[in-house]
Amino acid sequence: MEQAVWTVSKILQWTQQYFSGKGLENPRLDAEVLLCDVLGCRRIDLFMRLQQELQPEELKKFREFVLRRAAWEPLAYIIGRKTFLQWEFKVTPAVLIPRPETELLVEKLVHCLTGKSLIQMEKEAFWRKKAEEAKAAAEKVKAVSAEKMQTETDPAKAAAWQMEAEARAVVAAETAERAGLVFAGQQESNEENTADRPAGDGTWDIAGNTDAGREQAAGHTVDILDIGVGSGAILLSLLKLLPGSRGLAVDISAEALAVTKENAWSLGVADRTWFIQSDFWSRIPAKSQFEIVVSNPPYIPAQVIGTLARDVQKEPRLALDGGQDGLDAYRNITVGMAQHIKPDGLAAFEVGIGQGEAVAALCREQGFSVTAVAKDYAEIDRMVFAARPGSVKAEWVKKLQK
Repeated sequence: MEQAVWTVSKILQWTQQYFSGKGLENPRLDAEVLLCDVLGCRRIDLFMRLQQELQPEELKKFREFVLRRAAWEPLAYIIGRKTFLQWEFKVTPAVLIPRPETELLVEKLVHCLTGKSLIQMEKEAFWRKKAEEAKAAAEKVKAVSAEKMQTETDPAKAAAWQMEAEARAVVAAETAERAGLVFAGQQESNEENTADRPAGDGTWDIAGNTDAGREQAAGHTVDILDIGVGSGAILLSLLKLLPGSRGLAVDISAEALAVTKENAWSLGVADRTWFIQSDFWSRIPAKSQFEIVVSNPPYIPAQVIGTLARDVQKEPRLALDGGQDGLDAYRNITVGMAQHIKPDGLAAFEVGIGQGEAVAALCREQGFSVTAVAKDYAEIDRMVFAARPGSVKAEWVKKLQK
């Protein structure tokens, strides 16, 4: 009997119908994401390959994926990654899958620390790259021109090489000016500070190494603590966006910390990230202080977890269960804020629906009396920010109240 031929078009149609029968919310999208992972292509590329036949090994892998998704295993766990902002993070069943609304928490913290939006920073990064490329091209032409002019006997050709070098230099200068960059001293400010590098096991003995006066050549070092770090999406994104920052990743789960470490290396921020397995503050040295303490802790009331979508219930209960009222983790975190947040520091939380004011009240009880509750894309209270009165960050928080 002749074996069936499965093209991209045919298998997507079949999978969409199969997933619909299983009650999955986005059957076509799920099918496309899984097939893209198998074929190693983008979703947009599928439409150019609709008549492509799948190879036996591709069919085998795709069928395995389909069975796992039909059993309501989250897509991110099946393909092993999740996009957060512009980066891909490794995820496993040991960590909560990053959500789009959490990106807003990162964006607001970046704005607090830099006064810039993510769009502004992306534009600056684009022009910085363009300026560096133009400068490199000009230097290359200058070097080639110098060599050519030394050996060129034709005055006209030598003059042409000279004009090319000068033109490239002008382009480089104009590009750098447009970017608004000052190259002098920038590289020195990014030199490694070897005094507080991670130990061989990837941990940082932070006791005694967090003096408020510590500075780098570029200025103040921002120390960030992420409690319940999970995949590291929040902390590592902040480190990518804030080159002058350092971060401490804290999680009770050794498996979650292992995922964070892998992501730190893949994103190129491992040299500025330290790791401690700890139940909230229990293993964090008493003298350690941070400018930013951020957390997206478990906040689902225990009795509600059974009503969540079946694929959400596949995520680690440790990262979901917030106790009877969903606020247990916030109580544990806020009690250590006064001791571990610097005088001009900030606390930032993601919260569940209806929890904003309750979490803000917990912050105020600890002396962080300037609080603001911010909304997500769906106009739902999703973030809480808190600072001490009279601090610079308190003024930023007040602006969020408007």
